[in-house]
Amino acid sequence: MPSVDLKPSILAAYKRLLKPLIRILIRNNVSYAEFSEVAKDVFVEVAEHDFQSPEKNMTQDRIAILTGLTKSEVQRLVVERGKTHRGDSSNIKRIAHLLSGWHTDPQFTGPYGLPLDIPYTGDDEKTFAKLVSRYTGDVSAQSMLAELLRFELVRETDEGRIKVLTRTFLPQANAPESLDRLGHAVRNFVDTIDHNRKEPIPEKRLLERTVTADSGVYLSDLQELQTYVRERGQLLLEEIDDWLSKHEPTGSSSSEPVVHTGVGIYHFIQRNDDYGAA
Repeated sequence: MPSVDLKPSILAAYKRLLKPLIRILIRNNVSYAEFSEVAKDVFVEVAEHDFQSPEKNMTQDRIAILTGLTKSEVQRLVVERGKTHRGDSSNIKRIAHLLSGWHTDPQFTGPYGLPLDIPYTGDDEKTFAKLVSRYTGDVSAQSMLAELLRFELVRETDEGRIKVLTRTFLPQANAPESLDRLGHAVRNFVDTIDHNRKEPIPEKRLLERTVTADSGVYLSDLQELQTYVRERGQLLLEEIDDWLSKHEPTGSSSSEPVVHTGVGIYHFIQRNDDYGAA
């Protein structure tokens, strides 16, 4: 079977993919020149780490050939790597891990599985300090409490205890954590599609399904759909989170490899932005 040139289809797909991403860049005063530098950096990084050959060393000359960049550009990008465009994703992960533990760990939940209101510290094992130590590692309880209060994820009760208000951490739209979440969510989704395209065995492909309204829905019904999807989706995600918590690796002594995995659910509304050729 003759090989098919996929480049036109790939570029057309990337044009569609980039529209919402470019929209975010322009809204936040990021210029093409700044975006271009990030794109070049990623081209070099991916070529260097994902396209190594057992027969050949990954030299800067070979990276230049793979990416189409000049050798001098590759050299500059390698030297400057790590100086810019490196967001810290650890904070959002720590908070999400702590909230999950607070809602699933028997030590911090009551008889009906509801998260307990806990004191900041004390002799009891059921304290906020113990919770932070267990689920965030080297972060101080004081700084974590300040973050949770800042995002309105907890409040202090009249009795001096700390009450968790939500199981889900959704940063405000204008917060840096929101853009960090954007990067992870879009990357994870694209990685899933790419994995399924490369995996020849159907049983080893990851679940990726979409249901759409073929003829659309009336605008007056949209709010009802949003409520339905939000409620049912949240219940499913909490069930999956409970399962993941029960199967969390218990220690570092095991030689069995650990896989970082998760499930995402999203509801989309198609924009009427079919301008151009995309």
